[in-house]
Amino acid sequence: MDGYLQTGLGILVSLILFVIGYRQTIGARKERAKNANSSVHRAIMRRMVLEDYAPAYTDVTRLIEGKAREFQVSLNILFSEEQVLNSLYTEVFDSDLISPSQRVEIEKRLNECFTKLDDEPSKPSFSEFQQLRVERKSMKDSLTVMVLAASMLGALSSVLFKFIETKTLEVEWLFSGVGVLVASVAVLSSLSIFRKSKEVEVSLSRGSAQIISSEFESDIAKILMKNKFDFTIEPRVGNLRPDFLVRHNGKVIAIEAKSWDKSVPMHFMRRTLDYMNQLVQSENIDQAILVTTKNAVVPIGKLENDNISVVSISGLAAALKNAA
Repeated sequence: MDGYLQTGLGILVSLILFVIGYRQTIGARKERAKNANSSVHRAIMRRMVLEDYAPAYTDVTRLIEGKAREFQVSLNILFSEEQVLNSLYTEVFDSDLISPSQRVEIEKRLNECFTKLDDEPSKPSFSEFQQLRVERKSMKDSLTVMVLAASMLGALSSVLFKFIETKTLEVEWLFSGVGVLVASVAVLSSLSIFRKSKEVEVSLSRGSAQIISSEFESDIAKILMKNKFDFTIEPRVGNLRPDFLVRHNGKVIAIEAKSWDKSVPMHFMRRTLDYMNQLVQSENIDQAILVTTKNAVVPIGKLENDNISVVSISGLAAALKNAA
């Protein structure tokens, strides 16, 4: 009975320490991010209602960056520009405090901003790419250290509990402490995964999304070079610009890279598939391949058009050889 009590005490201490540490670090950062998003929303809404301000995409980007510094949070965990504009449009459309004539005028100004969202953003620099990679690794490492530290303290507390009770130290208690450590790591890891599954995913800002996309395209380029394929990057084919154009065994194959992770909104899928169909309808392209990450929930294989296929990045080289 004492063994169960000792184990339970150790796991409970680990859990309490982890919750406290999480709330003071990751939880506090999420609260600051929530306040920053709210501040961005209120600032633009006030300007639109009181000063007839017409929001511009670059203004929203600058405001998000400024609020990120003000609230001391990373730019990558704040709402994206599209999400900010969609939130503003929703509040204007749903508000009864704005007169109908003013509502129509504000919606018109927002729609003008939406029409400019398809403009190509500037290519990210290598330093920006490195910064995003380091930031993601740092967040993952922080959570890992927190889980291990809380588990070790929980295991130590279970051993100390028995030591204080008996005033002696036995080797078997150390094995019991190791068991508490393993059990605590398992419990806290499961709790972390559960909390992450409950979180609402926030779309990255356009700049951050472009950085991730560039990383994915760089990985594809390395695969093409490793397999000695003849390819060009972002060639112009009429009015289209696929990410890669591969020439192999007399065939021209267009590659479109999408660094999607997990679920993909249906309108993104439809837009991408329409674009893939346009590629294969071009006289200069024989086949088109959509390359995704291994985590993307996209059907792998041939689509309705036999000249269009979807593969994960790990199967790209084989798909190119089979297609040609």
